[in-house]
Amino acid sequence: MTFQRKPSERHEITLAVLQMAQENPEMGQFSVAEALKAKGVKISPSGVRSIWKRHGLETTYQRLMARTANSGEVEQLSPSLLNLLKREKVSHRLRRLAEQQENTLTDVRREKLMLAAAKVFSRKGYAGSSLKEISAAAGIQPNSLYYHFKSKEDLFAAVHKRGMERTVTAIRDSIAPLKDPMERLEQACATAVHYILDQNAYAVIARVDMTARLTPPLKRRLNADRAKFEDIFRELIEAAPLAPSTDKSLLRLALLGAMNWTNAWYKPGRLSPAEIGRGLIRNLVANQGM
Repeated sequence: MTFQRKPSERHEITLAVLQMAQENPEMGQFSVAEALKAKGVKISPSGVRSIWKRHGLETTYQRLMARTANSGEVEQLSPSLLNLLKREKVSHRLRRLAEQQENTLTDVRREKLMLAAAKVFSRKGYAGSSLKEISAAAGIQPNSLYYHFKSKEDLFAAVHKRGMERTVTAIRDSIAPLKDPMERLEQACATAVHYILDQNAYAVIARVDMTARLTPPLKRRLNADRAKFEDIFRELIEAAPLAPSTDKSLLRLALLGAMNWTNAWYKPGRLSPAEIGRGLIRNLVANQGM
């Protein structure tokens, strides 16, 4: 049977631990537990640390800063505590700097891993790629990959998201200076086709075949990212001065299908990707009775 303390008893113990943190901020969790035990307050060192954690008092620096905040004057600290505070401030700054450097290195490693994964996925597809191969391409041990991503599915979703974000950002940036609704729609198509035909690894992943054997959770994640791309054209078509008889939903689906299909037949030659994008929307609008 597990022993449960009464709420009033837990409250009294918490107050005792917090008072000890205020009066003796230099004491560690084991010393505090022993000191309270001598006063008849039963609590383990881990219990002391748990209370400190809930109140933001885990480190000596935090407890010293809390004490000075309560007193309002750093000078009220004893000479020994004042020296300790100075040392803890230096240690705190060094720890923060080390954490920032580690976070920067982690971001760099993650970016390197994602780029390596994008290149492998773009060549071999999702099913044909292995984490071992991706790890080798990134120059890391396979187990290190799990520090950044919990699974191949998670990694693929992150790479696909990055590819879609690049495309969406490029489209929105390209239409931002334009005011005319039809010019905005044509420019969006031109930029979209440019990225659809791009051979950059991230762009290739963004064109993943949604009919491939992907798990339902992964498909949901990919569809959520693709929806942001499709929403741009939903907004632009809605704002365009089309004929009243135009079925805007059908036009949007036809446009998206036509743009995505360019990757299957395009060969560099007479028309550039941007010209193809503009030509697609002009022909579709013309066929809508404009």
